[in-house]
Amino acid sequence: MTGKGLSAQYRFTRQPCIYGNSMVSLQLTLSNSGAQALENIHISEKSSTGQNIHRFNAIELYSSYGFDRSDSLLTDLSLSSERLEQQASITVSMGVDFNDSTQAANFQLCTKEDEFNVSVQPAVGELLLPVTMSEADFTKEQGKLVGMNESSATITMTPENVSSQSVNRKVVTVANLGVIPSSQDNIQRFAGKTVSSGSLVLVSVVLKDPDAVITVNTEKTVMGSMLLRQLKTALTNSAL
Repeated sequence: MTGKGLSAQYRFTRQPCIYGNSMVSLQLTLSNSGAQALENIHISEKSSTGQNIHRFNAIELYSSYGFDRSDSLLTDLSLSSERLEQQASITVSMGVDFNDSTQAANFQLCTKEDEFNVSVQPAVGELLLPVTMSEADFTKEQGKLVGMNESSATITMTPENVSSQSVNRKVVTVANLGVIPSSQDNIQRFAGKTVSSGSLVLVSVVLKDPDAVITVNTEKTVMGSMLLRQLKTALTNSAL
């Protein structure tokens, strides 16, 4: 988002959110490239699409050129002037409860004089947190999530993708999952839970050179189908 000198970029931290167990943690980097300072930068308390949002505090900055700090440090410093000076930037943290949905959170980023529409669109893999478990526990939990709770696909992999290291890298790039230790070289397992509801999400990749079988097990069937499609794309694309 860019408007009247104010630009905003967001990223998913893939860490537990300090503002609530059901919230996805985000970092928002705000920059002022305009000709004058921007005052009272804040965001609307609730998204127009219904998600709960934990707002960052109104930004307080020294008037020094290029000052860049996190909002937690700024709070500790008890600064007085609520303004973002020219050519300054700041990274702040916020939380959004996406309700285990990839529906975008739309809200307004406001200054003293203007309001700008912002849309944060999460990929399904960003709505997860890693889970640690043993191989035996993985197999046990996977056995509970069958039938409609299981989706799978067989893909043909390129030679450079047919390795456990490549599979692990591609899967965790797509989704915020934990890698489960495996006693079988041709089977890779991953586990996570949805941030909002804590529902278990299990992924296994069975390598059968040159093919692979991807299986996703979760009671969140829509999320499971979306995750399977993204994993298929990642594991068949040598460029990722």
